[in-house]
Amino acid sequence: MADREGIIKAAHDLRRWAEAAGVFSQGRSASTTPQRDVLGPGAMFSASAAETFISKPITAVGYAASGRADPRVFIYTRRKLTRAEESKLSENGAGVPVEFRVALPFSVTAPSTAARFPEMFHGERLTCGSSISVGNAREAGTLGALLRDDAGKLYGLSCNHVTGGCSNARVDVPIVAPGILDVGAGAPNPRTIGLHRRALQFIQGDPSSVPTYSDNRDAAVFEIVAPDLVSSWQGSEFDTPATVADPEEDAPVEKVGRTTRHTRGIVESRLVGPQRIDYSLTVYHSAEENITFKGTVFFEPVYIIRGYDGGFAIEGDSGSIVVHREPGHSPTAAVGLVIGGRGNEETYMVPLKPVIEKLGLSLVTGHGPP
Repeated sequence: MADREGIIKAAHDLRRWAEAAGVFSQGRSASTTPQRDVLGPGAMFSASAAETFISKPITAVGYAASGRADPRVFIYTRRKLTRAEESKLSENGAGVPVEFRVALPFSVTAPSTAARFPEMFHGERLTCGSSISVGNAREAGTLGALLRDDAGKLYGLSCNHVTGGCSNARVDVPIVAPGILDVGAGAPNPRTIGLHRRALQFIQGDPSSVPTYSDNRDAAVFEIVAPDLVSSWQGSEFDTPATVADPEEDAPVEKVGRTTRHTRGIVESRLVGPQRIDYSLTVYHSAEENITFKGTVFFEPVYIIRGYDGGFAIEGDSGSIVVHREPGHSPTAAVGLVIGGRGNEETYMVPLKPVIEKLGLSLVTGHGPP
């Protein structure tokens, strides 16, 4: 049985082979060059087995090697493999156990499912996990957590594509709750909860052209304008933990989001190499001025989560924080930020720790208890 280092190396070797063999369909690592003569179809799998990936190309390669379960590599394909195809591919040049899953190319889209309003508030306080958006965009995402700087000033955290306009929102643009997409008769009246302050690096382009792609973070913060009207609680489920930790593969996790609310799942794998996410949205500065952002942004690392009972996250849950929680215990640490999900399929998460460290802020807990 391969150890953690061996599994990680095997995952990188498998992705490198897939890129070099021309069967990886979602971008390339910055240093990859075609090496068909060296890494031909027979270098990692038998030639006949490798032909499977021509019609069912690989979209991602990941691994799970935390010690919580047997270490293994995951190969994600655009279409589901048959049992016969999986059997042919069970033997590989890396000599490690491999599991096959489907993971389609991912594009961030506007929610098509309504938010659940009664669970947004503790009295007058808006809780984390609630619907928010930029004040003039018909969108909706999730308030992930409250953050605080050294001076005690309070901020809200979400995805860049939720409140930062993919780095095109202007400082001081209002952030409202519920998100404009969720405003309507019978829904809570929208109110400004914050003003956009900062978005982390969010640069589109292929990794071979953008060497700093690994610094990309789909995260933005806004200053809370009325601290007495927000709560650090995640809906009515649990308070945001004060600790931030690295994600672990095979670890049980939970989140509270705008669309699917409280869900549980498992960190299936950590993907190797840059992962592609496609974005398209319009940012409005006034009635006469707007910017359309449409581009592909690569992130590394990215983790895949699977829900226990159906999906872990879907559209509108972007911005939710993911917490590690062992059964029967309180959450011990916040580990990630949801950047997208596909219903009953995979959810994409980026680690939270680098986001918090880059912002120079700390997680808030115990603020506005129920």
